[in-house]
Amino acid sequence: MELTTHLYRFTVVNVLTVFYNLLVLLLIGLNSVKSLFVNSSTPKRKLEPPACLTDPKYGVHKYIKVNNVKLHYVESGDPTKPLMLFLHGFPEFWYSWRYQILEFQKDYWCIAVDMRGYGDSEKPDGLAPYHLKELIEDVRDLIRQLGREKCILVSHDWGGLIACKFRDIYPDVLSGIVLLASLSQEAWLHAVWNNPEQKKKSWYVFALRWPCITERFLQMDNLAIFDKGMMVPGKDTITAQDIECYKYWFGKQFAFTPPLNYYRANFSYCLPEKQVKGKVPMLVTLAANDLFIDTSVLDLMKKEYDDAETVLIENCSHFLQQEEPEKANKAIREFLAKHKI
Repeated sequence: MELTTHLYRFTVVNVLTVFYNLLVLLLIGLNSVKSLFVNSSTPKRKLEPPACLTDPKYGVHKYIKVNNVKLHYVESGDPTKPLMLFLHGFPEFWYSWRYQILEFQKDYWCIAVDMRGYGDSEKPDGLAPYHLKELIEDVRDLIRQLGREKCILVSHDWGGLIACKFRDIYPDVLSGIVLLASLSQEAWLHAVWNNPEQKKKSWYVFALRWPCITERFLQMDNLAIFDKGMMVPGKDTITAQDIECYKYWFGKQFAFTPPLNYYRANFSYCLPEKQVKGKVPMLVTLAANDLFIDTSVLDLMKKEYDDAETVLIENCSHFLQQEEPEKANKAIREFLAKHKI
């Protein structure tokens, strides 16, 4: 039975991978044809970072060697207070936590890290450096190098998947864990095979599996993926200046490949049953209009982690900590206050 399941999933995954990559190739081709008739010269990427990336209100920029890679992070707040460690997702970097840094720096020691392969952190070549075991050990070693025995993990997207695995292995290191627009690897895998809506919303995971093609697609039209994917009409919490910050880092040569290797190195057809150990206060917050995560996974997360609390933010999409920072911060605040963390 298990072999049959593996063969079925292997077939479906590879058919979907071929289909979506052919679709991406078609879009790339159409874009190339359009460029022959439309004068859309791509602006040269700026050599200097946008001013907001060096704004001292967000904290001090530092570097640290953990698990054999050099990571960049932004530090803000009092180092004698509880450590709040922020793990971003794709395609982001430390700046995605700007609103949370400003909100929590007076009560916590805030560390917003560029995950390996992102931003100003080291970018190892190949797939092996991006296996989950390495990403988890980055977090463990970072906490250790910062001189702490415990921390609060606040995470988004891929950062949340890593945070869940970290919680499974090192529950005693966590005072609390917050997931924003994220879920565990097990919950995603269950949903993608049992929920047609989640399977449709996960199309990009299959498209990202082939190298080079996706990188070319994401770089089209002066990185329009950020303009279209992050900015929300009628809301000013993600500005054109913010988008330029993303384009500054992801506009660099080969900048997308290491982040995409997170997907390529960790794709699984099946996962073994796991036993959740320990009790860690957990908050799982989803956005009602998320294009990538179906809200039904909240129930899956509560089944997987019986101590998980859930919040659904209405009128909000995937990048919720940036799009609706007040609502996201309020949910985090109430969670921390409830558990006296």
